[in-house]
Amino acid sequence: MITQHTARRDPRSDRFLIDSALRSFAASRPDHVALVAEGRRLSYRELDGLADRAAALFREAGAQRGDRVIVALDNGVDAVVAYYGALRADAVPSLLGTAVRPRRFGQVLALAEPRVLVAARSMRDCLAAVADLPPGARPAATFLSGAAPPAAASPAGGRDLQEALASAPSEAPERRAIELDLATLCWTSGSTGESKGVMLTHQNLRNSTAAIGAYLEHTADDVVLCVLPLSHTYGLFQLLVTHAFGGTVVLEKGFSMPWPIVQKMAEERVTGFAGVPTIFASMLSLKNFAKADLSALRYMTNAAYGLPAPQLLRLRELLPRVSFYAMYGQTECTRVCYLPPSLALERPSSVGIAMPNEELWIEREDGTRADPGEVGELVVRGPNVMRGYFRNPEATQRALRPGPLPGEVVLHTGDLFKMDEDRYLYFVARKDDIIKTRGEKVSPLEVESVICKVPGVVEAAVVGVPDQVLGVAVKAAVVKAPDAAVTADDIRRTVRSELDEVAVPKLVEFMEALPKTASGKVKKSELV
Repeated sequence: MITQHTARRDPRSDRFLIDSALRSFAASRPDHVALVAEGRRLSYRELDGLADRAAALFREAGAQRGDRVIVALDNGVDAVVAYYGALRADAVPSLLGTAVRPRRFGQVLALAEPRVLVAARSMRDCLAAVADLPPGARPAATFLSGAAPPAAASPAGGRDLQEALASAPSEAPERRAIELDLATLCWTSGSTGESKGVMLTHQNLRNSTAAIGAYLEHTADDVVLCVLPLSHTYGLFQLLVTHAFGGTVVLEKGFSMPWPIVQKMAEERVTGFAGVPTIFASMLSLKNFAKADLSALRYMTNAAYGLPAPQLLRLRELLPRVSFYAMYGQTECTRVCYLPPSLALERPSSVGIAMPNEELWIEREDGTRADPGEVGELVVRGPNVMRGYFRNPEATQRALRPGPLPGEVVLHTGDLFKMDEDRYLYFVARKDDIIKTRGEKVSPLEVESVICKVPGVVEAAVVGVPDQVLGVAVKAAVVKAPDAAVTADDIRRTVRSELDEVAVPKLVEFMEALPKTASGKVKKSELV
């Protein structure tokens, strides 16, 4: 928590905070729709008012400047209100989805030590685990959202969020935050599989939203449909960028049913849509996709990994007036680059150029800058670069290193790229073993450790392999004891019981021995 000061605050300071746009448009366009979700349509005035109530509620619960507020909810009105409310209380919101496993949930709470927890009632196992946390990691107040599972007892120790908001003061508490204060913690995993909290300030978020909005040419007339989880920066920035320009966000819980999403795009006259290759593949598999009225749609964005050329060609054929943006980013800097739509077919393997107000270069292992076409580590310099990993100085020191100017730091992404003479970037590989599949990161070490718990398993190695649908699929190579009755289903069942679904191996190969180097290190390149 940052120490409070009693000096009178200049009200103009608020304009530098990421939620200032919500307040501004509540004054200038009060009746314009800000959010469409769960059958509700909230204007900027209504959403702004709910954010004020949530801020007052969290402040009453003890949240002060710099305190963490964990929001463990799926996409919906309550998640958006809690996020903006935490910002209005000068606290640091941190979004998690409800699918998070108790183990990871416990890791996050133990590290973040939140003052307030907002969670879905359906998260029974996670909520039950809160009592087992050290005293400092237990939230002082818990607010619950949604219905409990059928025949399940309601978790004890929490207030109903909707009831609490209804009785909360309508006036937001006084603010002290400045743009250098933290505005969010986004959680990611490194090669160890341990959760790391990426610290992003108001300044980080404002610069990123301005840059992204600039190259996407956002206006207040845009209607953006978001099916990506707000707990990931790709999803969160659909909300923040759209609201920064006064547009409308149509928020869906996910993309499990593609045709209703396409229908929603037509009904809401959606102008912008963000996806990943699996989402676009599902769209194109629909028989009626070509018949949908998407005449209002002006752009689509793709991240996670490159959109296969056949998909891109088919989308361009069906939606000839729609601009397609290929992009690359990291949680640690939100977004790195984009490929202008006019070059999508000319440079199909490129992820583009630096976004506005940012500098990129490729660095050799000795710290010198690489020549055009030479492979090296991508380095990012700009106001979008994180402040570091929360309470993890060792990991921060590895990622943030001295930059060109005295006292500044730049982000070493850990990803290998090459850059051509026109400064277009081409992704090569990741320096560590992290597998990125379905738009999320999977730690091979974490999956391997779980697989080795299966009775009869002697050794395991996990790699990412090319996949036509997923882009990259998780593969497990397993060595079992002689006569051990271990099956691929046993492997998947065990991983699914402890880790997120994205970590469950699509492919399981049983081997007599893993290929190794002379020093005993597994030669994972031979498993791909």
